[in-house]
Amino acid sequence: MKFALALAVCSLLVGAAFAADDDFAEYQSWMKSNNEALADLNKNLTAKNAVGVQTDVRALQENLAKVMVYWQIRKVNDAVRFALDGTYGLAQVGVLVNQGKFDDASAALKPVQATCAGCHMAHRDKAADGSFRIK
Repeated sequence: MKFALALAVCSLLVGAAFAADDDFAEYQSWMKSNNEALADLNKNLTAKNAVGVQTDVRALQENLAKVMVYWQIRKVNDAVRFALDGTYGLAQVGVLVNQGKFDDASAALKPVQATCAGCHMAHRDKAADGSFRIK
C-alpha cells in the first residue's frame, strides 16, 4: 500500500514536471539507466544473485513508472501499455527469483525485453549521428 501511494505521488510530481518542461534529456537518462540495469539484471540472474536481481528489478520498475507518466501526459496509449507490461513482467521476474527459480526468471525476462524493443520500434528513430530521437 505504501509503495502504491509513493508511486502515485511520484507520478504526479513527474507529471507536473513534464507538463511544465518538454525536455527529453531526463527521459533519455531513464533509457540509459534502463539499459545499464537490464545488463546488470542479466548478469545477476546468471550469477543467481537474488539481492542484485531485486535491486535491478526495482530500479527498472521505478524508471518505467516515470516512462509511463511521460507517455500518459502525451496521450500515447500504446507506450503506456508497453511500460505497464514491462513493469508487470519485471514483477514476475522478482517473484520467481524469490522462489529460487532463476532459470524461470531468466525466461520471464525475455518478454520484458521484447516489450522494450516493441516500444523502441514504435516510438524512436535513429538519427544520422547514431543517436536516437523520440518520434
